[in-house]
Amino acid sequence: MMWSQPWTFREGTALSVGLLLVGAMLQMSVGPVEWRLFVWPANIVALCLLVVLLVMAYILREKVYAFRFLTTVYAAVPALACAALFTVVMGLTKQVADGHAAKDLLGITRMLSFWPFVLIYFWMTIIIGELAIVQATRFSWQRLPSFLCHTGLFVVLTCGTLGSADMQKLKMYCTQGKPEWRGIDDAQNMHELPLAIELQQFSIDEYAPKLVIIDEKGVPLPEAKKPAELHLEDGIKSENLLGWTISVVKSLPDGVPVSLSMMRDNMPAEMMSMMKMDSLGLVLNKGGYVAWDKPGSAYVVEVVAKKGNTVRRGWVTCGSYMFPYEGLRLDAHHTLAMPQREPRRYASRIQVLTKDGENVETTVEVNHPYSIAGWKIYQLSYNEQMGKWSDMSVFELVTDPWLPAVYAGIYLLLFGAIFMFVFAGRKKK
Repeated sequence: MMWSQPWTFREGTALSVGLLLVGAMLQMSVGPVEWRLFVWPANIVALCLLVVLLVMAYILREKVYAFRFLTTVYAAVPALACAALFTVVMGLTKQVADGHAAKDLLGITRMLSFWPFVLIYFWMTIIIGELAIVQATRFSWQRLPSFLCHTGLFVVLTCGTLGSADMQKLKMYCTQGKPEWRGIDDAQNMHELPLAIELQQFSIDEYAPKLVIIDEKGVPLPEAKKPAELHLEDGIKSENLLGWTISVVKSLPDGVPVSLSMMRDNMPAEMMSMMKMDSLGLVLNKGGYVAWDKPGSAYVVEVVAKKGNTVRRGWVTCGSYMFPYEGLRLDAHHTLAMPQREPRRYASRIQVLTKDGENVETTVEVNHPYSIAGWKIYQLSYNEQMGKWSDMSVFELVTDPWLPAVYAGIYLLLFGAIFMFVFAGRKKK
């Protein structure tokens, strides 16, 4: 008969299933969990209350059987099985970003705010926390690995969830020479930050340009497979591309149309910057290209294409924000074109000023953030239309005050695993 002592897996499973049902009703009635309600200091208050409740449960465990049941495998295994199942579902389901509505009716595409998921993890956290307290009060060196593992897991679960409300991710758009101290969140709200960033210089390394043959729709060929590409590496003279022999006559790493260079020489910069690309189209590409190592230039190559008795010669370029791309017409259905060059590495040299008086010059690039004043500065993007001549960088600024506590929990788990192997080796001897 259920609920007659001692409780077994039936009661443990019933408790876990009951939490799932309660979670489902909460999901349908009040909607997903709003972690924003646990912003500081609400999260630290909630954590302290949880610890107090666990201590009280330990004190009363001799009088209340349910509290003793918390530290048994009959309670832990069903909770762990349900948590593992939800974790697998979350891993197999595309999750929406934080702050966005779920894409399904149930809410599993926003699993971290899905009430059944939250409640089962909360139940598992209570079990782990109670086990850590029991092991702390009955401490012995043999129990040290288990104590470290349970304590570390408890810290990771509580601080990782409650601390998420304090985590901020903001985008900052910085124009060269203009300090910026405001960031924008996912909801397009503006936030003033305790630091300012001034972009001093943006730099980019690009992969070698390449040539492809496109059809009349602009689709690289062959369409059904990976497009055939001719990479314009240094020293390349002649290569075959889909039956056409492509010979490089002249290449300009930084070039512009002759007509455009003449206009830039004789026209004020302010007026030139106001002209649209379409209005320049009438005078561009009429006299070839010349070298031009100033903003607005792009890679230009003059080629000869041969196929049988057919010979085509002309200029090919991917274009820039100052002039359009140009391809070489091979026949009525095919054109030799140069796609936009792909960035290999891009970085920003910046100056960071904080309210505490710090003044730091550093370089930020993709996957190499810079940390200062509790914030991490990531290189996110740039003005892709201007390419290597971009005078604007987009940074992502992230702060997570609870992250050190999560790391501490992970280190406890790691030490627990190490000690587990050490003690296991001693027992074998």
